[in-house]
Order: sequence, then C-alpha cells, then structure tokens
Amino acid sequence: MFSFSLIVFSSVWISPVLCVDTTALDKVIEKQFKKDFADLDAFTLDVLVKLYKRRPKVTKQKIVTNEATARSSNPFHVKVEDPDKAFLEAMTELDSDIHRPDILEADTWERFVEARTFKVESELKVKHHNQKIQDLNNYLQRLGDDDDCMKSRIEKAFQQLNDLREKKLRYLMNLEIQLLLKQGQVEVDPGVFSTKFENALLIHRSVIEDLNSQIVTLGEAKVAAMVDCKDYYKNIHLLEWEHEKMMMEGEDLNTKTRDIQTLRVTKELQVFLFAENNQQRMQKEIQTLEKTIKLNENMHKRKVSDKKRILDRLNGLIRDKEYECTVLDSELKELAVSLVERQQIQEACVADMTPAATQRMKDIVARRKLVDLAKSQSQEVAVLRAEVERLRMKTFPALVQNN
Repeated sequence: MFSFSLIVFSSVWISPVLCVDTTALDKVIEKQFKKDFADLDAFTLDVLVKLYKRRPKVTKQKIVTNEATARSSNPFHVKVEDPDKAFLEAMTELDSDIHRPDILEADTWERFVEARTFKVESELKVKHHNQKIQDLNNYLQRLGDDDDCMKSRIEKAFQQLNDLREKKLRYLMNLEIQLLLKQGQVEVDPGVFSTKFENALLIHRSVIEDLNSQIVTLGEAKVAAMVDCKDYYKNIHLLEWEHEKMMMEGEDLNTKTRDIQTLRVTKELQVFLFAENNQQRMQKEIQTLEKTIKLNENMHKRKVSDKKRILDRLNGLIRDKEYECTVLDSELKELAVSLVERQQIQEACVADMTPAATQRMKDIVARRKLVDLAKSQSQEVAVLRAEVERLRMKTFPALVQNN
C-alpha cells in the first residue's frame, strides 16, 4: 500500500508538469496557425480561423463500471467506452470536401485540415492529462481521508491501551487495608449515611503537626502585621483629623478677623465698650423689654376681643341676610306662579280681543313688565348696597370706644 501511494504521489507531482508543457505547446500551435496562412487575405484568414476553432458537438458517454472494479483500489481500472472515437469520427466528417468553402483551393484546404488535425490531437492530449490529474487528485484525497481515519483509530487504540494499563496498575497498587485511627485524626467530612474514603490520603502525624505549627506561626505573623498596619493607618487618620481640625480653626479665625474688621462701630456698641458698669445697664434693658412684652400681650388680648365682637356682629348680619334671602325666595316663587297664571289668562283672552283692545292689552303688559323690572332692579341694588357695606366693614376695622 505504501509503495503504491509513493507511485501515486510521484505521478501527482509529475503529471502537472507534463500538463503545463502540453498546454503551452497547444497555445504555441494556435499562435503558429496564423503565421502558416499569412499568404492569404484577411477575409479568407478569418474564415479559416472560425473553421479552425469549430468543433463538433458529441454527447458524452457514461462510464461503465462493475462491482469488482468499484471495490478495486486502482482508480484507473475502469472499463469505459472510448469517448474520443465519436469525436474523431465527427472531425473526419468535418475534414471532408463537403465542408470546404468555395473561396479555398484544394491544397490550402489540405494544409488547413492537417493543421486542425494536429491542433485537435494536441487538445486531446491536454484533455487526457487534465483528466488524469483530476483522477489522481481524487484518489489522493480518498487516500488522505483513509489515512486520517486510520490515524484516529490508532490514536483511539493507543488511548484505550494506556487507560487499560493505568487501570491495571491502579488495581495492582491500590490495595485495601484496615487501619485503627482515633476520632480526631480523621479529617474527612462524614457523609449522610457513611463516610467515603475513596479520595482520602494517609499522612503521618508529624507532618500534620509541622503543618499546624507553620500555620500558627504564619497566623501570628499575619496578626502582628495586621496590628501594625492598623496602628499605622490609625496614626494616619489621626494626623488627617488633626490637620482638618487645624484648617477649620484657621478658617474660623479668619472669619472672625474679617467680621471684626468689617464691623461698624455704632453708638450702642460704643456705649457697651466704654461703659463702666454694663451689668446694671443690661438689667435695665431686660426690665424695659419685659414691660414691653407685657404691654404687647395686653394689646394683643384687647385686639382679639375686639375682633371677636366684630365677628359676632358679622355673624348676626349674615343670619339676617340669610333670613331675608329665604323670604325673597318664597316671594319669588309666588310671583312666578302669579306670572304663569296671568300668562295663561292673557293667552285665553287674546283670541277674543279687537285690534284696539289688543294694542291696549300690549301696552298694559309692557307697563307691567317695566314695573316688575324696576322692582327687581331696585331689589338687586339694595342687595348690592348691603354687600358693599359688608365688604367695607370687613376691610376697615371698627374703632369701638370703651366706656
């Protein structure tokens, strides 16, 4: 298998070189065609170029394979019908004199047929090389996939073998023994029903004691370091507090100095500064203020009593006005009833009246309406006057003389 793969790899590397050479030769042949027929005119040369590039259309033949060939590892062992046979037959038919243009002579046609035949053979070689390279690449891809699959299977087998070896070694070395230990020497967390010791380790007591002593030493060192750090930060905060205190005291002193500088020396301040006995003067001022407070309290009580009397009088006026309003409402209802009755009487008498009587009736009705309007307006004026008087009494305080 490896020798055949080596042959395939060499073929894959050599075939592209041959294909490149064949393709280059095909392009050279195509360029040489115009030089070989340079003695013809341009129209004839164009016709020959079109015929030179013309190819017959041939249906592709399907590849016929059997089961034995499909299972074979050789990609080239495929039984196919020759696809170039029909193409060459069609080209032979195109080379006949039937397809020769009338403007071409027989010797020129023969030269053209030979050049086209040579070009077709070159194209077939290029096609065969390309097909061969494609088949080799497909086979190489399939071999690569098989190789990757085989590598994965080998790695999986090696992994299973290593797991088996580790399991075997674990069963050989990990033996179960029974040990009697005190309760304080077992530091495995107990389970719900029974303690599991699968992941437990058996360590000598001296190792645990040394570890505990190291832990205690490190803990004491850490506590000492934390105490030092605490004292250090405590001193820092104390210095910051003292600095802030001094700054605030400085600001307070500056404020007091500014207040003293901007203070206006009034007459009272001069009296206070130059007086010999300030205590007596303060006592006199206190007595004067107490008398003033008592006087203000008496005045306040007097004003409150006056306001209460005014409020009682206004409440009485409000009750009187409410009574008058109720009386007026009842009169208004009676007038409305009488008005409705008069309107009904008038509507009943209108149909039987003569034009003169109708005019007289209209005058009477208009006079009656004007009289009613004057009465209502006089009542409204009286109400408005009473309201104005009430508002005036409310705005200006009444000066009541005490007997």
